[in-house]
Amino acid sequence: MNAAALDPGERQALCVARQIPDAVLLTDDEAAKKLAKVLGHRAHGTLGLLLLAQMQGLRSKRQLLNLLRSLPDRSSLHIKRSLLDEIITQAQERLP
Repeated sequence: MNAAALDPGERQALCVARQIPDAVLLTDDEAAKKLAKVLGHRAHGTLGLLLLAQMQGLRSKRQLLNLLRSLPDRSSLHIKRSLLDEIITQAQERLP
């Protein structure tokens, strides 16, 4: 895995994360997430953060589902519709 292939923002974020013990890299870039894990850091994207917020009680299940459903219209996040639909289905079935 080559950090040079990442965008400058992801490279800088990884550099900062390497200086902070237990840092969590926040990015939706899959290559950056993979490299962070190789370097021993946790990494989360937008969807993971939304799910985590609900699991920690910061958002209700209804709020989470509304956010997930509105992502295609309200965000520049590029996500396959099939993946988003799968996450919505899992959230409906598995989350409290």
